[in-house]
Amino acid sequence: MKSFYLSLVAVLVWAVIAFGLNYTDLYPYFPEIPGFKAEAPTGMTVTTPAGDMTTVERTYHSGGKTLRAQIMVGGMAQGMWYPLTLQISYDSPEERLETLTLEGFPAKRITRKREKGGTIVILLSKKNAFPLALFVLECQGITPTEAQKHLKHFRLKELAQKLRP
Repeated sequence: MKSFYLSLVAVLVWAVIAFGLNYTDLYPYFPEIPGFKAEAPTGMTVTTPAGDMTTVERTYHSGGKTLRAQIMVGGMAQGMWYPLTLQISYDSPEERLETLTLEGFPAKRITRKREKGGTIVILLSKKNAFPLALFVLECQGITPTEAQKHLKHFRLKELAQKLRP
């Protein structure tokens, strides 16, 4: 039992050290995207008794197309990713959910069929890692499949290394 507590303390110490980043540390991962006008990135880091949570986002516009990129680290990422861990895919007249690999990472792609848009959720953490980190790309006026070509601008592999040293 003593080794369990020592392991738990080691994990908590690692989490504090590894997660000691501020939301502004993630701004460089929200570059300009050719053909889109970008709003300024924004974010926040919240400290709670359950741990730190950081979120950063930036919105991009091009005509009738909108991309909203977001990085989530901590409890909110865990809450969003958990239901997606069930290896479920579905297809209905309104929506399609697909499990795939994007940029080398496990991902889910949700396509809204009646309106052009959807969401891509990419797991940047190793499985069962703490804190959990996600990259989310929401799109309107453009399908998630079309939006995927813009993922290369976000340097996801470099970002994943920063979030899981």
